[in-house]
Amino acid sequence: MEIEKIKCKIITPLLMTGADGRTPELRPPSIKGMMRFWWRAVNGHLSLEELKKRESDLFGASNEKVGKSKIRIRIQSGELDQGNYFLLPHKNMGRVKVISPNQDLSIILSSYSNIQDYSDILNLCLILGGFGKRSRRGFGSLEPEDINLEIEDILELINRVGSSNYDMKGEKIVLKESFLQESQYPYLKEVIFGGEYEKWEEVLESIGTASSKCCNRSLGFTSSKGRLASPIYVSVLKNSNGRYFPIISTLNTVFNKDSTKRANFSVQDKLVQDKFKEMIL
Repeated sequence: MEIEKIKCKIITPLLMTGADGRTPELRPPSIKGMMRFWWRAVNGHLSLEELKKRESDLFGASNEKVGKSKIRIRIQSGELDQGNYFLLPHKNMGRVKVISPNQDLSIILSSYSNIQDYSDILNLCLILGGFGKRSRRGFGSLEPEDINLEIEDILELINRVGSSNYDMKGEKIVLKESFLQESQYPYLKEVIFGGEYEKWEEVLESIGTASSKCCNRSLGFTSSKGRLASPIYVSVLKNSNGRYFPIISTLNTVFNKDSTKRANFSVQDKLVQDKFKEMIL
């Protein structure tokens, strides 16, 4: 069996609980779920049928012919410190219990094959995403220790996981135009690095302010009649100078019948491009 150990540092408060629904805890199923999500996100060129087949080959499926997952995930850490932080930091509102930042842990991957593929997917997941509540708004960010965070290196990582469908356009990573299409699932369209901040609290406040001022159903909503996931994912990392910066990833939106009544793609695109991003870049 091949084993890969990825050392990480918690960058922003982690709002995730264990089986009791109250005690803060990072759990392996959540990591595997995020690995699936970001693998799908950078493989938008695949048909839905092919996507499901390849995903099942990597992560397993309930289908007896496919079998259980080929990857095992364990988390190695001491007892992680907990604290309290605001769910809406730009308003100092909604104080909740969190796993505190600036702590180390390791994620251990085990597989009989393709361990490098799984390692690449996990590193991509850690760079572009987060875990737990408000992870699309900078919470729950973990930074892998041994990864170069230059945008060119992240482009290379994305293309290893996503079959070379992305390119550089100025200072951002974009999906090549030949792969832009309507799809039944969200896929990654663009990645931009934001500006530097001295403290992680400042980044979360900036993201929260942008979310508040750009509040619109086209950027995501939840109601008794349906929901629409936000197309914007913001993670927070720390560079070699000890300063914090956001990475802003934009996914395409899959509108359902309910969401199209309450959301508009042209409004969404204008809010994303002209307001949300410029407020935290």
